[in-house]
Amino acid sequence: MTDKGFLRPQEIEKRSFAIITEELGGRDFPAGTAEVVKRVIHATADFDYAQTLRFTPEAAETNMALAGVNKPALRQLGCKAACFMADPGVAAEARQRGVTRATVSMERAASLEGPAVFAIGNAPTALM
Repeated sequence: MTDKGFLRPQEIEKRSFAIITEELGGRDFPAGTAEVVKRVIHATADFDYAQTLRFTPEAAETNMALAGVNKPALRQLGCKAACFMADPGVAAEARQRGVTRATVSMERAASLEGPAVFAIGNAPTALM
């Protein structure tokens, strides 16, 4: 809490996810999908998604932002796509420095030469 008694955004989010988890009870989700379901419920306030979302095998392992980029179109423009979030070196550096993978990923992306377009998913620290 802040000194005026208000909750910080990350505290509100943490409490929201605790409420969602409590409401879902002991419901079992396929490996790697529980956090996705909770994030969808958090964004929509619709608990029906716990019953209606379906996942293809290994869907939670997909790098969604990178998967959604049209690589042939990029090649025609002389561009390439890069994503650092799943890079083991990024994860190691983030752990060592005590920061998020998004922070280290953005630092790496910012050091790339030439013009660039950045696609940022749901990573608040990337925006900071």
